[in-house]
Amino acid sequence: MTALVALLREAHERRILTGLDLRLRIRRLPQISRYAVVSMLALSVDYTAYLMLVAAGMKPTLAAVFGYPMGLVLHFALSTTFVFDISALNKARIRLFGEFALSGLAGLAATTLVVAVATEVAGLQALPAKIMATGVSFMIVYTLRRCVVFAQA
Repeated sequence: MTALVALLREAHERRILTGLDLRLRIRRLPQISRYAVVSMLALSVDYTAYLMLVAAGMKPTLAAVFGYPMGLVLHFALSTTFVFDISALNKARIRLFGEFALSGLAGLAATTLVVAVATEVAGLQALPAKIMATGVSFMIVYTLRRCVVFAQA
């Protein structure tokens, strides 16, 4: 029992159990890994909205348009905290969000196009179409954000 208490005390002193330590550990991961984690969290918001809207009778293409921006807001908050170093950028936060949102529109366009083609031309169901669109959108948006939005001057 005393060994457990000593271990917990040492862990606490070394900040192993604090949120600060977790944040530092996350920042040490390669950037694309952090971006993928943030994307999965934002995507869960996007998918939930998308599937609920489709289940309520909305066309998949229109549901994709409504679901995507919901994830975008969460993605910005998490990306500027855990993924990209914004301290060295010479951009106002509102400009940064504007560029982030514009890059998101590229993802939204890719998502909408892939979902439309997959469901209306290829005859796929809504979920496989959305999964396919996710991969395409991920690569386009990550590239834009890394090379344009959060690029160091």
